[in-house]
Amino acid sequence: MRLKTTSQYIFLILILFSSLLSYAQTIKVACIGNSVTYGLGIDLPEENGYPSQLGSLLGNTYDVVNFGHSGATLLKNGHKPYHNTVAYKNSLTFQPNIVVIHLGLNDQGNNNWPKYKEEFVKDYIELINAYKALPSRPRILICKMTPTFSGHHWFEEGMRENFKEVQQKINEVAVASDIEIIDLHDPLYRYPEFFPDNLHPTKEGAAIIAQKVYRAIKGNSEGLHLSPLYGENMVLQRNEPIVFEGTANSQDQISISFNSSIKSTNVLPNGIWNMTFPEMDAGGPYEMSITSRNSGSKTINKVYIGEVWLASGQSNMDFEVKNMEFAYSVLRDSISSNVFLFSMDGKVEMSNQAFSEKELAYCNTDNYFAYSGWSNKKGDIISNFSAIAYSFAYNLEKEINIPIGIICNAVGGSPTQSWISRESMELTHETIDILNDTHLNPLVDTWVSERRETNMQFLEKLKIKARHPYDPTMLFDTGILPITKYNIKGVLWYQGESNTEHVDLHSNLFKMLVADWRLHWNKPKMPFYYVQLSSINRPNWGEFRDGQRRLMDIPNTGMAVSLDVGHPTDVHPNKKWIIGKRLSKIAMAKSYGTQIAHSGPLLDFINIEGNKLEVHFLFGDGLTISEGDVVQDISIAGKDKKFVKATTEIIGSVLMVWSQEVDHPRYVKYGYTPFTQGNLVNKAGLPASTFTNLNK
Repeated sequence: MRLKTTSQYIFLILILFSSLLSYAQTIKVACIGNSVTYGLGIDLPEENGYPSQLGSLLGNTYDVVNFGHSGATLLKNGHKPYHNTVAYKNSLTFQPNIVVIHLGLNDQGNNNWPKYKEEFVKDYIELINAYKALPSRPRILICKMTPTFSGHHWFEEGMRENFKEVQQKINEVAVASDIEIIDLHDPLYRYPEFFPDNLHPTKEGAAIIAQKVYRAIKGNSEGLHLSPLYGENMVLQRNEPIVFEGTANSQDQISISFNSSIKSTNVLPNGIWNMTFPEMDAGGPYEMSITSRNSGSKTINKVYIGEVWLASGQSNMDFEVKNMEFAYSVLRDSISSNVFLFSMDGKVEMSNQAFSEKELAYCNTDNYFAYSGWSNKKGDIISNFSAIAYSFAYNLEKEINIPIGIICNAVGGSPTQSWISRESMELTHETIDILNDTHLNPLVDTWVSERRETNMQFLEKLKIKARHPYDPTMLFDTGILPITKYNIKGVLWYQGESNTEHVDLHSNLFKMLVADWRLHWNKPKMPFYYVQLSSINRPNWGEFRDGQRRLMDIPNTGMAVSLDVGHPTDVHPNKKWIIGKRLSKIAMAKSYGTQIAHSGPLLDFINIEGNKLEVHFLFGDGLTISEGDVVQDISIAGKDKKFVKATTEIIGSVLMVWSQEVDHPRYVKYGYTPFTQGNLVNKAGLPASTFTNLNK
């Protein structure tokens, strides 16, 4: 046996020391959970489950082990307690330095939650304490649950309510135990395409979990990040507290210098920071400097304070200045350097063609919209901007003479349901049905369903996980939620063409939309001014317009009538400047308190006078007809609801209506023909809305 030399012994000792040092520096991470942690439904979960992806992100100095057990409950009296599993025992033996717990999904079922929910906090704290007692003294992080989507077969059988209660209990556990909490519900709730069975994420969903846990462990949010709405020429809402928000690495400190004020704040453990400046009067430009202690600074040289509005909807709101009537004159003579425009443009053209692989890759929450930045320059930016939105902003600025910021994110063909949040859509059976099955659903307008089918026909073949922009909640997730932290005065809305087949459903959806956006902006009285559909020879448009009129019962709304500037065959009539100006009049009257005519005649009430109906109007002063000798497109009916052409007489601001064919009149219709020649106006020349008392 040959003896080793001294140098060989030294070499072996160095190798052994290096190995021991490497072992001592390895940080052991235990991922505790159920089937989502285990990776059920993911191909090769040992490689593609969230713990494996987390290990790749953390690197070689971390040893991440998956201790997930499918079906496990947190509740010790649940149907499969995690406390009783081999995975739990092995996780204790592992002696982790970091413990990440994601449990609760299996507790939400009616076989567990109703009976044992009061034990949840106690059982969770007991589990946490078991890890706290380990000699390794691990850092412990608990997770709010990943989503359970409405397609789950128990969702409306109590799981919807149970899920919310479990999430709240998890918050209570975090507070009681004074430990960190990771919100896995956000942003996964905005990616239903990553949950094919409504409960378990795909590899892509697991990647989002891994990223979220990685950032919590490392405190790394990749430096200072601001909203894409922050930039040169941005406009902030006047006379309301100004809130700045962004993300940065945890433990960082953010300072903002703005309009002679300086404020600082620490970044929260979840990477979010925000600070509030007091309300300010209109003015500018001001310089704003945002400084991160660890990531440098960003200076915005020109920030204005004024009025900020959002213009949204579908193609008639997206209709560009360059295509409207008198575009040349507007672009030459009606330009204001005090109006600042911001476009959010869809990256995918809404054509009647199959989406390409590249286009499908844009059809998700993160990538759909391209942001233009703020501008008040002449040329293509104004020419390509929404004609209605620009007309509104220009005419408003002429009246109040302060900076006006207007954001437009309209998408051609989009239905109302695509703009509503999942939180709201999951509240009623009717909207849950639309959420769960958008494939040729009879509650979805035929045109919308067919267009979606055409656009998405290569989705399965290309194996891309995507959502169509017309899918329920999609445009909310990608186009509304990201801007709800940016304060606005109110909303301009022109949409409905893709919901005309279902008048009552649209009314429900519209009410939901208004309430939903007010909730997310935390402005319960936020103005919401919308355009009534114009005239065109398409079925049902008269009834739909009347449905829109009745929606004015929603507080703090206003409706601009456009039936007089429609076109018999073109769904995109070009008289857009008029509509934008009408919206500005509504805003001047209702939001800025100006005494200005802002509405055409609106049905108030009807009296029966013998064989005549006496129709009274709001805003009916100077009631007259815009052209011709008689009131057009008006009919009358008795109790049988058989309508016939009516004779009329205007007496002051009252319209008398009768017919020799109807002895005992009860009902009247005006402007119900899809392409109507209705010609009632008031002294301001503003047109009367389509109306009937049939549905009251």
